[in-house]
Amino acid sequence: MKRHARLWGPLMFGLLPTPASADESIVNFWRPGQFGSLAAVAGQPGWTLPIVYLHLAVSAKDSRDLPQIGHLDTDVQGRADMVFFVPTYTFERPLWGGRPSIGLGIGAGRSHSGAVATLTTPWTGPMAAAQRDAVTGLTDVYPNANVKWNHGANHFMAYASGVLPVGSHRQSRLANTGANRWAVDAGGGYTYFDLKQRMEFSVVGGMNYKARNPDSDYRSGAEAHIDWTTSYFLLPNMHAGLAGYFYRQFKGDSGSGAVLGTLKSRVNGIGPQAGVFFEAGGQTYYLNAKAYKEWGAKNRAQGWNFWLTLIIPFSQQ
Repeated sequence: MKRHARLWGPLMFGLLPTPASADESIVNFWRPGQFGSLAAVAGQPGWTLPIVYLHLAVSAKDSRDLPQIGHLDTDVQGRADMVFFVPTYTFERPLWGGRPSIGLGIGAGRSHSGAVATLTTPWTGPMAAAQRDAVTGLTDVYPNANVKWNHGANHFMAYASGVLPVGSHRQSRLANTGANRWAVDAGGGYTYFDLKQRMEFSVVGGMNYKARNPDSDYRSGAEAHIDWTTSYFLLPNMHAGLAGYFYRQFKGDSGSGAVLGTLKSRVNGIGPQAGVFFEAGGQTYYLNAKAYKEWGAKNRAQGWNFWLTLIIPFSQQ
């Protein structure tokens, strides 16, 4: 069996999807759940530094027939711990009647991936192979821009963001901290925020397009996502509630690297979230924590993820 595993291992892992299946990479700041409470509320003019800690833990099992080969059963797992820094500048001069801002995010951390594949053929019977991998490195770079408008308790936002593939990536590795392909995302959002009523509700929707990974000749299909939060202000500076997301891939994967076909993935998430504003050195800081439990995944690993965000004001005009 060990000899067969050595012999068939490269074939099985060549057919094996990564823990994110239709997205090739689990480590990505640009993912469902990124947008949170008060998403469409404009910040004060000047520099801020959002620092984001992201923990991911996902797994997936798959069983499928391979024409003229046999049957393939797979069990994949992924875990990542990343820290992202997103220096952001908010302009005082309005744009189209709203307040614009720009930012640039980059992160670093460690990614773990593991997989067990069992290939059953008419000639050899079942053969199993296992592979594990871990890497520490830099992530891709994430530029972003938005414009936000305010009308009383109603806040609106339009945004655009992208992925510049500069993170650590190697095609031969099972774990990576970069995606090795550029991407763009754009959409809009709405926040209802009335401190007198102690209520906050935010929803942000967008669509994205990912380019081909030149090393694997794999292109993830276009996707749509909706992030939402709702919370109650227990105190004027503290709120708690729920957060969730819906993610749908509406165009199938393509390229010679899509050996499992034109997959379309989906997943949902929901969980608790809380935030607090606090004063330090004459400046106002914001700390937010949220956790999502995923369900309803298709052609995509699911699990849970945790976000901890601290927004540090550098200067205010």
